[in-house]
Amino acid sequence: MDKPKILQILSMYHEEAEQILQKEADVIRTDDYSLANLCHLVKDVEGIILRAPARIPKEVIDANPHLQVISGAGVGLDNIDVAYATKKGIPVLHAPSVNKVSTAEHAVMFIMALSKSIIPFHTEMKQGNYDSRNSIPTYELRGKKVGLIGFGNIAQEVAKRVIFGFEMKVSAWVREYDAVKHGISEQLGVEITTDIRRIFTGSDFVSIHIPLNEKTKHSIDRGLLSLMKPSAFLINTARGAVLHSDDLYYVLSNHKIAGAALDVFEVEPPPPDHPLLKLPNIIVTPHVGGTTMECNYITSTTVVHNVLNLLKGEHPEFVANPSTLKK
Repeated sequence: MDKPKILQILSMYHEEAEQILQKEADVIRTDDYSLANLCHLVKDVEGIILRAPARIPKEVIDANPHLQVISGAGVGLDNIDVAYATKKGIPVLHAPSVNKVSTAEHAVMFIMALSKSIIPFHTEMKQGNYDSRNSIPTYELRGKKVGLIGFGNIAQEVAKRVIFGFEMKVSAWVREYDAVKHGISEQLGVEITTDIRRIFTGSDFVSIHIPLNEKTKHSIDRGLLSLMKPSAFLINTARGAVLHSDDLYYVLSNHKIAGAALDVFEVEPPPPDHPLLKLPNIIVTPHVGGTTMECNYITSTTVVHNVLNLLKGEHPEFVANPSTLKK
């Protein structure tokens, strides 16, 4: 039986997944994700696996009328035109939820680092300033309020850790009533609200956990950020574009809030002269919240098996547009 042909764009998150893919499929591997190159390479394959910053727009989909499946290499799908793929009847796969623990831990790490002034102390100590212990403040987490923007899998994991680990108080914003999420919130002791302004007004830490789409792009703007207390911190481990970076720069540079921590940017990698990178009251990491060694293995192998199973005619896990399977 012939092996399926798969276009792999950029490396996967774990080498073992790549070994499985190489064994079970004929792989065309490229690091050139220019539109022209992808439109050329996609013509002879049945499936695509890609990771950001590579993108699959409608032009790539149209370049192969026989394309059977597209899969992100991880959780997010904002780099794939899912709506157009659905219109064409092409299943779009990914691996949601598998990074929930790693990303939640990263968000909690940010909360701890901000409250304990880890970066300022590190910087001063490297310069020999031991007396910084007398001038840089730190804060206990116990009793502080964490506001979650969104209450999906990752946000729920954050809530567990800060409630049971640090005795913090948690509230979460949801767009509309959801019986399942409300049940989980009652079990954890999380206050649920559909008023997003309440989260920004009353929280000591605001942590963003919403997907990127047309409704959420730049939805966290100056209007919301200006509601935060001067002593409050903002954390984003979701997607960079849900946050209006110019507005965040304004509140940080004018000390309207105490600080921020970002694992994601609207453009990745951010340019070296990005204004936010110049600020002293921000912590930044290069989109690594969900890329622990454990998570990389689970995510990558899940993606590979998902794609291979679909091409074998089996029902895959984690289909973003399940209506296409009926076709």
